[in-house]
Amino acid sequence: MEPRFAELETHLKYIRRDMDEVRGDVKSIKHRLAYAAGATAVVLGLLGWVANSRFDQLVTLVG
Repeated sequence: MEPRFAELETHLKYIRRDMDEVRGDVKSIKHRLAYAAGATAVVLGLLGWVANSRFDQLVTLVG
């Protein structure tokens, strides 16, 4: 019976190690997604600003 317990303990140790790795990977992914979302917001803001200023120039040329 004792070898079976030792084997289960070994498996649990590996499962815990793998779960810690998964937690680290999830944190890394969260940080990358937050950075990408922030960068996307900045780019969209800049594009909106440029489009708005060009739209005013187009209206001036047509009018």
